[in-house]
Amino acid sequence: MTITFTPLRCVAAALLAFGAVASHAAPAGKPLDPVRLQYERERADCMMGRTHQPRNVCLREARAAYAEARSGQLSRANDGPQQWQANALQRCQAHPPEDRDLCERRVREGQVMGSVDGGGQITTLTVRSTDIARSSGG
Repeated sequence: MTITFTPLRCVAAALLAFGAVASHAAPAGKPLDPVRLQYERERADCMMGRTHQPRNVCLREARAAYAEARSGQLSRANDGPQQWQANALQRCQAHPPEDRDLCERRVREGQVMGSVDGGGQITTLTVRSTDIARSSGG
């Protein structure tokens, strides 16, 4: 009898093995570590190619996030949209004064397109001006 391993069979075998390991990972009555489970899900996504990153980068990022989560540095109680906006406004301070106002307006009023899962978010702001720069050429 010959068994041919196709990618689908390999995936199924890996999932069965992972399920068996996960079911025996914690003693009866003791809950599994949610941080570890999240890491295992992210690692599986990397291995299955379900991310936008190359496998080696994805695995490195998953390990780094797991290490930060275990040390309590990955998320904070005040980590949310208000904090993100405050961070973005703080980054606007790096711009020269003539660009800083538009940067701050883009943060407050801009339209967000894209997603983190898709590779990133872009915030745009369309500004119409009646001031037309005149060239010195005449």
